[in-house]
Amino acid sequence: MSARYTLPQHPAFSDPLSKEDLYTLVARGSLARGEMCMDEATGHMHTVGELVSGMRRPTASSGQARIARPMYREISPDTELPDEPLADEEEEDEEDDEEELEEAAPEEDKDDDFDYSSSGERILYRAHPSWLGYTKALILCLLLTVAGGLLFVIQLEYAAIALLCASSTFIAIGIARYSHDYIVTRERVELSWGIIGRNSKEARICDIRSIDVYESGIKGLLGLGTIDFSTAANAGIEVQFKDMRSAHKVKDLVRKLQRGVYPTDD
Repeated sequence: MSARYTLPQHPAFSDPLSKEDLYTLVARGSLARGEMCMDEATGHMHTVGELVSGMRRPTASSGQARIARPMYREISPDTELPDEPLADEEEEDEEDDEEELEEAAPEEDKDDDFDYSSSGERILYRAHPSWLGYTKALILCLLLTVAGGLLFVIQLEYAAIALLCASSTFIAIGIARYSHDYIVTRERVELSWGIIGRNSKEARICDIRSIDVYESGIKGLLGLGTIDFSTAANAGIEVQFKDMRSAHKVKDLVRKLQRGVYPTDD
């Protein structure tokens, strides 16, 4: 027997649903991937995105469950109400369901072009700190490279050491940059960092009280800025995106999300 799931936060879907039902609701846009559902057999909570990830679109011929919906008929005063639905109406209802799934399929394929977080939320923005945010380390790397080139004429061993230090510095910059992720979803902003163990700080979009953007000095001239997100629950800075490009665009994106305007709806 296939597993059945309930949606505690959606009273409209009170009956237990199968994975195919959840997939159909997501494809129609009636349910978000980040919504929580409960496995009736085990009592464990899952996100809808975890359950439908990698599934193929169910078809009517496969015998999989369909989400029932009410049938409407135009009734005149002289029309008799049949005790049971007509066979033609059932066929039309089935054809309508198939058409809806076919229309939703390209939209689902489009969704696959987006990245999703571990909780099943669509990632609207992801970035790393800019290379120019490590200006001092890059200057040191450049000086070591120039010194290595000059030392080739004087002493080959010293030149090799200088170039090795330059390459090690550059690799360290790359690791430091790619180990920091700035993420914005419909639900939250998140900063995650770390190489072996990953750490993270996040703030829900609806809880963000203020967004401060700083662009100053040489980094400001290079187009780099820092965004500080503060929430009502904390007097200090909750999440900080440091040394990133297009800081004001990210701020505008978060403000739109707070108003319920989603970029994918445009």
